[in-house]
Amino acid sequence: MKTKTTIMLVVAGLICLLTSNNASAISIGAGPSTIDFGKMVRGGYAEQVITVGTSGSEDLTCTVELTGNTKDWITIDKGTAFILPANGRVELKAIIQPKEDATIGKYDGAIYIKAAPTSNATSGAGLTVGAGIKIRVYAEITGEETSSFKLRSVGVSNTEIGYPIKFTAVIANTGNVKVTPEIKVEIYDTTGNLKKTATIPGTEILPTVETLIPLNVPSQDLDSGKYTAKIIAGTEEQTATFSILEKGTLALQGVLKMVSLNKIWAETGEPIKITGEAENTGQIPIDGAKLNVEVYLIDEQFQTEKLVKTFQSDETLSIPVGGTIVLTSYYTPTKAGRYTISGALAYSGKKTMAKATILNVIERPVDYRPHIAIAVIIILGGVYWLTRKGEDGRTRRFKKIWGNYLEIK
Repeated sequence: MKTKTTIMLVVAGLICLLTSNNASAISIGAGPSTIDFGKMVRGGYAEQVITVGTSGSEDLTCTVELTGNTKDWITIDKGTAFILPANGRVELKAIIQPKEDATIGKYDGAIYIKAAPTSNATSGAGLTVGAGIKIRVYAEITGEETSSFKLRSVGVSNTEIGYPIKFTAVIANTGNVKVTPEIKVEIYDTTGNLKKTATIPGTEILPTVETLIPLNVPSQDLDSGKYTAKIIAGTEEQTATFSILEKGTLALQGVLKMVSLNKIWAETGEPIKITGEAENTGQIPIDGAKLNVEVYLIDEQFQTEKLVKTFQSDETLSIPVGGTIVLTSYYTPTKAGRYTISGALAYSGKKTMAKATILNVIERPVDYRPHIAIAVIIILGGVYWLTRKGEDGRTRRFKKIWGNYLEIK
């Protein structure tokens, strides 16, 4: 009896040891440890980013559980489960939206993030006991609306004469209702004279949200030189300096990254879609970008290429700085053979180095079915006409005809 009890105790001890080792091997952290959404209105909105990380050497499957009297108001943008990669981090967005009929008062809850090795779940063993993090959540429902925002930062890039001045403004909604701040830009020269003003309509920003707003101001009425801009949002303002340069100073550069076809094997008479992916790697926008296409038929015997067609894409597009676009055109081969399809990006009188791909074209098979059907109809009609009864009701037409010809009664 003592031996049996000893064995059971040893087994239980081993199980506890293995379980504790498995749990202790999981490393997980999350921040912030507390989220206070502050004073909110009924039907309002607020959000907070939670960063979850691990220094462990294996992927973790994490589950999210909400508790407390805020649980029905909170959603997680990545859902209730996500994968935390080994030695990595994941950002979650916790969004709270109190109901329209919420009672005024203070509320609290918690967000539990539990983690276990992903390998356990994929192997069919299920999620074993793992590590967990608890994040406290607080919110207060009030009938008082607060409309406020902060101009966090501004930015501007140098430009050329004739191109717009590109500003950016980062605005944070620090109140508990939506705001739509109008932004005013004042431009001064080096002597302090006001040269230009522009007003940009407001962009709607939700409570607790920080938004980057692009601001484009025309520069056609400004000469080259240095300027100072004052960006004003509500009662807040910041300044930024920039230069308007002579045309051609900044780099205007585009590249054609690739040329591709919707198929590399086709039949004669079949339209082929040609796609070119272009990128603006310069400092100013590219206007009027087109795809120039040249089609060459390859002579396999002499290893030469014969130009058979040149054309441009029907569409003309603009490419913002750092942006990528797709230009499209079509070609219908009329002759079987191997073709080289070469494309180049054309813009502002410039042309990039060409990219090419191969198209294989075979002769479209002749469909004889319509001809056969017509022949069958003609033959059947002829047989019917020759074999129907004559005027006497007995003699068949083919017998009468041949009887007369052979003088047979």
